[in-house]
Amino acid sequence: MVLALLGALVVLGGGGLVLDRLLREVEGRRGPPRDDGGPGGPGDRVGPGEGGYTVLEGADREGGRASPDVPAPTLARVRELLALGRGVEAVRVMRDETGMDQHTARDAVEDVRRGRLG
Repeated sequence: MVLALLGALVVLGGGGLVLDRLLREVEGRRGPPRDDGGPGGPGDRVGPGEGGYTVLEGADREGGRASPDVPAPTLARVRELLALGRGVEAVRVMRDETGMDQHTARDAVEDVRRGRLG
């Protein structure tokens, strides 16, 4: 049975090679197949923002996150709390005063701590 499967692979593989060689002779070319701009080729390129993907603002930053807009008084209060070692309260202030969710507020406070925000 194993020999029969191996024989089938040889026959199919050989048939594929013969078919490829015949098609090359008919088309009069050598080497690998050319991309002539047919469907899926270079003439069918998708532009930016098409195909389900978009370019994010601030993607050049670490992690690809855009920095949120935080009012100056909130940034000053968060910096003050961080200087006092009260990071949890800084996250709460950021969340309450900007309407961010917990995860985004924590990331924003971490950005303030590292000097990437504000």
